[in-house]
Parts: sequence; C-alpha cells; structure tokens
Amino acid sequence: MSLLKGQLAPRISLRPPLSIGILPERAAETFGRVPIHLDAPFEFDPEQRVDLDYVEFAQLVEQLSGALHEAGVRPWDRVAVAKSSNFDIMALAAAAARIGAIPALLSPRLDGEIMGVLLDRLDSPYLYTDRATVERAGLSGKRLAGMAARVIGDVDGAVPIADLWGAPAPAPAPRSGGEPMLVTHTSSTTGISKLVENSVEGVCFSARVEAMVPFGHSPRELAASCISFVHVRAAITAMASLTRGTALLEVGNVTDENVIRLFHRHRPTAVEAHPNTFLAWERLCDHPTEPFSNLRIYFSTFDAAHPRTISRLLAASRRTLPLWCQAYGQTEVQIVSFRFYTRRTARRLMRSGTKSRSLGWPAPGVRVRIADPATQRRMRRGQPGMIQVRTPAQALGFVGTPAKYWQRRHGSWFDTGDWGRRTRWGDVEIFDRMADRIEGVESCLWLEDMLLERIPDAEEIVIVPDKQGRPVPVVCMREGEPLDDARWRAASAGIPNLASPFQVSEGDLKRTATAKARRYLLTELIAARDAVSENGDHPVMAPEILLREGS
Repeated sequence: MSLLKGQLAPRISLRPPLSIGILPERAAETFGRVPIHLDAPFEFDPEQRVDLDYVEFAQLVEQLSGALHEAGVRPWDRVAVAKSSNFDIMALAAAAARIGAIPALLSPRLDGEIMGVLLDRLDSPYLYTDRATVERAGLSGKRLAGMAARVIGDVDGAVPIADLWGAPAPAPAPRSGGEPMLVTHTSSTTGISKLVENSVEGVCFSARVEAMVPFGHSPRELAASCISFVHVRAAITAMASLTRGTALLEVGNVTDENVIRLFHRHRPTAVEAHPNTFLAWERLCDHPTEPFSNLRIYFSTFDAAHPRTISRLLAASRRTLPLWCQAYGQTEVQIVSFRFYTRRTARRLMRSGTKSRSLGWPAPGVRVRIADPATQRRMRRGQPGMIQVRTPAQALGFVGTPAKYWQRRHGSWFDTGDWGRRTRWGDVEIFDRMADRIEGVESCLWLEDMLLERIPDAEEIVIVPDKQGRPVPVVCMREGEPLDDARWRAASAGIPNLASPFQVSEGDLKRTATAKARRYLLTELIAARDAVSENGDHPVMAPEILLREGS
C-alpha cells in the first residue's frame, strides 16, 4: 500500500462511489495524515492509541482484515459485530467489507434473546463481540457457540483477536454496485428490530449527498460524531468525511463528563448526535468550559429535534452564524429531507407555538409523497397521510423477514411508517409514527414540543396512551426534581383530554441504540401502574422492577 509511507497528498475529493471496505485506504492515499481522535482506543489496537490519523486507521483496517481472513471469513460471509460502543465498530465493518464479506452491526444494548433472534436471521454468521456485551446480554460461552459459526473476541470459548493478529491481509475484493455492503437494524421502538440490508450504491449515494454540504465534512472542520456506531448513519457520516478529508472526533460514550472533556480538549467545529442526545446536552450549555462554543454546525438526524433544544444549543455557540441542520431519514431509506436553522429562525419557530415538525425539503435525488393508507393514492398538499419515499438509497430487503419488507413496498415507493403531510411550500412535516398515533390527538410530537417549551427543566416528555387510549405524558425531570401540581396545570393549560403526568426517572426511560425511549415499554409501565392503582396503591415514581429490556 502506498499509504503506508504516510506521505501527504493533495487535498482532492474522492468522487467515485467506493465500498467502505476500500475507502479508508483510498482516503489515506489521497489526504495523508488527517487526524482521528477517539474517546477510547480500539479494542484490537496493539498500541492502544486514542489519537490516530487516516494512514494509521487504514493500516488497522488492513491488519484487521487479515485477522478476520485468518479466522475463516470469506467473500459473501456475514460477519456480525456486537460490541461496546466505539469507532472500532466502523473499522471492523470496513475490514469485513474489504474481504468482500458483509458486516452486520448489532447494538450492544440488545438482550440475549433478541440477539439470538437476529443472529438466527443472519444465518449463523461469524460474530465479533466483547466481554462487556456478553455479560450485559447474559450469554454463556456455550450459548455463544450455538449462536454463530465462529466467535471472535476476548470472551470464553472465542478466538482472541490477538491470536489472529499479524496474519497477511488478502487483496481487497469489496462488493460493488447494487450488491449488499452492510446490514444494520432498526431502532426497535415498537418491537423486535428488523435487519436492513443496504447496498454499496445506496450508502454511497447518501454519503455523496452529505459530502456535497460545503461545511461539516470539509477539510477545514473537526467533525465530532456522537451517534450509534451500529446505525447506517454512522457509515454514511464516516464515508462522507473520508471522502472530503475531514478531521474526526469519534465519541462512543456520550456521558456529560466525557463530552465536556473531549469538546474542551479538541474544540470541534461540527457535531452530529441523536435528537435525544442533544436534548440531554441542554444541561451542558452553561458549563464553564463552554463545550459547544466553537461549533459552526449541528447535525441532528433520525428525527426532528425539539425547538427548545435547537434554540438552546445554537445559543451556546460563540460563532457568528452557527447553523442547525435538521435531517430526516430512516435505516430503510437513509436520508430523506433536510433543512437549516439559524438562531433567528429557531427563535421564530419557538414563537410559532412549536406546532410544527417540519423536516425540510427532499434531498437531491430523493422523492417524497404523501399517500392515503387505504388506497395508496397521492394526497393533495396540506392533507395528512403516510410518508412514502423513492430513493436510490432504498434498502435491498429485510434479512430473515422478507415479507415485512414487501408489505411496505408500493411499486417503487417505500412506506416509512410515519404520518405526516407536505405543506403548501413543499416541505415535509411529520406528526407521529403510525404505531404511536393516539385517537383524537393530531400529533403527539407537537404536544411533546409544547410541554417541553412550557417546562424548561424537563429532561424529556413522551406522550403514550393508557389502556383507555388517553394520552399520558411521561415526564422525566432534570436532576430528579418532582413536578408539582401547580406547574403542571399551568403547562397543560389549553391542551384537552390530557391525562395526569406519570413521572419517571432517567433510568426508567429504557432507550434504543439511537437514544429513543421505547414507547411500548412505557405503555406497559403505565398499565402496570394502573393495575396497582386499582388496588388502592398509586406509586408516584415508576418502579424499576416493572420495566423489562425490550428489543
């Protein structure tokens, strides 16, 4: 590899679509020693470094591909990766793809039963895991042996990566075009996750669209990624950055202390995080180290961020004109639409009463329509219906459950499962997930925005139905402070049919890999509370024992 010489090369953009298996090598050859900062070293890195560069990252990917090949991984094999959150997940995905295998990334939050279901759907793949994930999922060595053809990692019954390190790497033979490149799973807010198979050209399309943005992924930025590394977004973001030669800060642990430490040390100029992560970061806006002071752009993906959050985070930047990029997308269709906010437009959004969940306008090459769920006919502007998408990034299918995929295909259109509309200006507005809709409530998301605006010290508010179908606000207050009746009456004034709030602690909000609260678990928790209440005992806070870990 010429990149092993570590020579700096001209800063030119890598335009052709490249598999994630070959992109690290090409980026190193093109851009040279661009920094990559980590919050924890790669598990398999013999030198245990937290500061790398493009050249060293590409070397580790090449060496890791040799180790996987030595373990028996061959082209078209599926390689499951289920390990603690770290950017080394992307290195493992690249190493497997470099061989021509198909990495399948699983969240370390999954319990043992769900992990077993997904591994069965993957048809006994190779599995790379670590001790923390195995212990959390309650998996024994014997059980692991029955879940995968071969287990690699520092766990009982597995092949340690150190025993494979140093094996010669095979020549790159990545998948191309419409062939599968990566399997990731959906967020599991409503049940067992679906395994989504993404093609090379699909992920590369999204990465090229993102790389066209003249900031955030340009060589002059230091881009911090604080999202789940098992999500397809992580691959898209990494590929867009490698395509543009952007310096990276990769954060797997988004605790307050870790974010403050890393942002104070490195002062990133761009950051991507989950909407709920940004919501939690509101409490850091007034920290003496000013962790967000150097940020020029915030990327909020997956779902719409709350207007309160957008306004507070933009105000925390000391830049003259910071921007908030609100992107909408799903694992199955990747990027759909986006829009930008400035401090001024964010304040205007707040003054509008927050009754807006605009997700912007379709990305280049993407088409969006609103369809009647019964007839699949296109709805007129302003009328609500199912949000459907036609895009080159559409998934190839659901691994192990193909029928579920085809249930959501309507010709060339894919049903997102979201209920929304196109406004008269053409932007996409979301009301709710279809699975989360409550009879008589126009939009649960609107209600959540409104209540968060009226209760500034609320950590999170989620609207879910009780067994009578009434909307129940599940309220998590910052610092665990209770919400008194007078404040609640003031906050809920003018909102009809709203049940009394159910107060929970942060620990009760069991989350998906993308930091979303598992709403169906909260519904079960409310049902359990009501059952207790009927017996004359009404708990104020959610009993932890009533929560079970979902999928």
